[in-house]
Amino acid sequence: MNDALQRAVQHWGNVAPVVDTPKSTEDYEVLLQNLRDAIELVENQTNSPLAGLIKAMARAAKEYEGNYLAERQGGALLALRYLIKLHGIKQSELKEIGSQGVVSEVLSGKRSLTLRHVRELSKKFKVSPSVFIDA
Repeated sequence: MNDALQRAVQHWGNVAPVVDTPKSTEDYEVLLQNLRDAIELVENQTNSPLAGLIKAMARAAKEYEGNYLAERQGGALLALRYLIKLHGIKQSELKEIGSQGVVSEVLSGKRSLTLRHVRELSKKFKVSPSVFIDA
């Protein structure tokens, strides 16, 4: 067994509860809070070693949502477009993403959402950050 795997096995008991698919609403709420906290920790660090943890947590949230909550389809971009329409928001009102030009690039698929965008949008729309993460 290589060293990286051996270290992972040693720490798995601490990591598994953070990335496992929730079994209850309470577990799901804890996962969402942990996900928000992890996103805040990395802020705008694109090469953070926590990026993999965030993706694993987002996948766990999506799996729970797919199994226990109303089914959503279409990914992060479609979800963002839907929420904009639902709330009657104009592109110029999405300061969480940036200038209107940046918002246009995101909505056209030319630019991806950053972790900061995900955090701010999840707060604005009061939804799970996983809504905006294509895992």
